[in-house]
Amino acid sequence: MKHGFMSKMKTVSIKQKGEIQLKKQFSKIICFSLAVALMATMAAGCGKKGSSNADNETSSKSEQAVEIKIPVYERGIQGEPAANDNFWTRWIQQKALEDINVKVTYVPIPRQQDVDKFNMLLAAKEAPDIIFSYDYPVISAFYTRGALQEIPKDVLDKNGPNLKKYLGEETLKYGEIDGKQYLIPARRPQSYSYMTLIRQDWLEKLNLPMPTNLDEYYNVLKAFKEKDPSGLGSNNIIPLTFSLKNATDAVANYGFRSDDISEEEHAMYSDVLLPSLSWEPTKEMLRFNNKLYNEGLISQEFALDKDGKKAEADFMNGKAGIYGGYIAKSPPIIQTLMQNVPTAKLKVLPPQPAPGTTAKGREYWPFGMLSGINKECKHVDAVIKFIDWMSREDILFTLQKGIEGKNYTLKDGEVVLNNDFTGEEKLLNGTNKDLWCLVTESEDLGDEMKNLEAEAKLRAPEGFEYLFTENYEQTKKIKGIQDFLFDRPVESVNKYRKTLLSKYEEAAVKLIMCKPSEFDALYETFKTEYLNSGYQEILDEKKQIYNEMKKK
Repeated sequence: MKHGFMSKMKTVSIKQKGEIQLKKQFSKIICFSLAVALMATMAAGCGKKGSSNADNETSSKSEQAVEIKIPVYERGIQGEPAANDNFWTRWIQQKALEDINVKVTYVPIPRQQDVDKFNMLLAAKEAPDIIFSYDYPVISAFYTRGALQEIPKDVLDKNGPNLKKYLGEETLKYGEIDGKQYLIPARRPQSYSYMTLIRQDWLEKLNLPMPTNLDEYYNVLKAFKEKDPSGLGSNNIIPLTFSLKNATDAVANYGFRSDDISEEEHAMYSDVLLPSLSWEPTKEMLRFNNKLYNEGLISQEFALDKDGKKAEADFMNGKAGIYGGYIAKSPPIIQTLMQNVPTAKLKVLPPQPAPGTTAKGREYWPFGMLSGINKECKHVDAVIKFIDWMSREDILFTLQKGIEGKNYTLKDGEVVLNNDFTGEEKLLNGTNKDLWCLVTESEDLGDEMKNLEAEAKLRAPEGFEYLFTENYEQTKKIKGIQDFLFDRPVESVNKYRKTLLSKYEEAAVKLIMCKPSEFDALYETFKTEYLNSGYQEILDEKKQIYNEMKKK
């Protein structure tokens, strides 16, 4: 969850790996997700009718069954089955064994502790055959420590023909490190599911316009607190949901970035892995949050809300005015709110830049999940066969749409989703994305508006599809900025990251909760400690790599 001006973003454009200049022509889409409706009937939820067997065959079938271990995110969503043992993992296991003679075992990876979990499994030599991450700096750190093995070109050619065609050479190029293929990057079509919601009924009750900048945003929060449009009492209202996740987000300071930041400064400080405590925009963001905390405008118990579940509950219970997060049918955030407060109205909050600056937000790199193969894996060919199989049109269709007659029906050749279906075949978290993210970040119809419509149908709670359209329209107003993509791993990040994350968490909590008069002195103390604990070494290494890249 973030303030409206802290929206995360994605892109569908492709650029050459190692390119220094940030390209401004990329499509800008705030962190959201989904859409590819392949019009065809599925036989019992398995093969696609009307297509030849050859179209859906992988390159080869192992003579003997080969077992591989595949990671899957465990998100801990109440009411969802175990991520590694459910109808859909069993469907994959049975179908992959039948089609390519590969036996799949799923290994659950806690989403919020994924790096720590992989590190623990690697140390114990129990890691799955795939090590993955959405973040290039994370996966490059695994490469630096020698945890990944090269994917030979002949192995990829022989066992991944469908995958190569599906991804294309430009996307695959992002998986090269030092000129060799170490990663399988997933496609990243645009996606729209991350949004910041505001209670429009509260604005209407107080006769307030939608805020458009940081000052107006503050005034709205203050009015929510003082005038209590919820009727719950001023002491019970939470104008803005806020959690420890929000407080420690590494890329939450876009609303405080000036418009004249140089490319070098951007390369040094804009980092998805580590908060830039010593950077002025981060300082001012923390100062703003300190102001909100001291005036009771954000969750007062945010430091105890490590996973954001309490903030989520506060919004669902009608106590909060603004909430940011991924919106989908599951978990039922909007549905629960409407059950508790039937008169609630929701709108997407526009970006909230500092007055006089351009609205901006983080733009994703043009690839999704990055999958490397564990150095200890003995069956690289089987792993590639599995990812290749996953990229097949018929397999993706079933995993993304479900089973005909249950998850969807066909009407005049169009897929009509059954949003009320609750059987065991129900898509995990509403989309099954954590199973097919190895090959694509979202579905893709090849058209931006079709993708938007399809994603809204798939993910939005019934009657709230309009939020995805509003969100899409808001992204057109935002200047998207990608984190700088270094052409090699920044090794000191891996060396100091765990220590610095711990120090930043302590610093952020104390800086947000201290008295405003104490902020500046306390900030200088934490800034110095942070730099001396490895952050200065990271900045120095980044600058060295940046300068070397500029000379090429």
